[in-house]
Amino acid sequence: MEITLEFAVRKYGPFLATRGSARKAREDVESLIASRGRVDTVMIDFAEVEAMTISFADEFIGRFYASLATGDIPADGVLLAGLNEETREAVSICLDRRDLVAAGVDEGRQALLGASEFLTETYRQALALARFSAAELSEALKISPQNVNNRLKRLVGAGAVQRRKIAPERGGKEFVYTVTTQVAGPTLSTP
Repeated sequence: MEITLEFAVRKYGPFLATRGSARKAREDVESLIASRGRVDTVMIDFAEVEAMTISFADEFIGRFYASLATGDIPADGVLLAGLNEETREAVSICLDRRDLVAAGVDEGRQALLGASEFLTETYRQALALARFSAAELSEALKISPQNVNNRLKRLVGAGAVQRRKIAPERGGKEFVYTVTTQVAGPTLSTP
């Protein structure tokens, strides 16, 4: 059963501005994830946050996603939710400066934040397939398997796509990819 951990950023206030408060928020979400062992999906919810500075976004989201990409955070998938135009812009700027990407969900639609057009197109195709192999995505995009593997590595590192090892009937090892989505299973929420 897949469990989503929902982290509400609103408890840090409607206007998020200092690196100190961002560090506290990041450490809180990282501690919460660590206390659960391994988490399937983390939903970082910005509902009711009206604005944030780029320095807050960098200290919270930028450093969080940098740690996620290196495997230091034990979460398979991460989604940002509840972003408004202002907070989305701050997050996008911080991700762009760090050459990172993040999956966001807005009114039920998922999109990639901070991504180049080719990575955005890869994510759109992954969303359309939902569950796929690298070869299937390569065929759908009409690009080389090596190129699609490089793109998938970035999407997996951002928690936008999850990779699972499977044992095919013919032997060997293969991976199946799924897009991180809001799940209908149990949700553990922070106050």
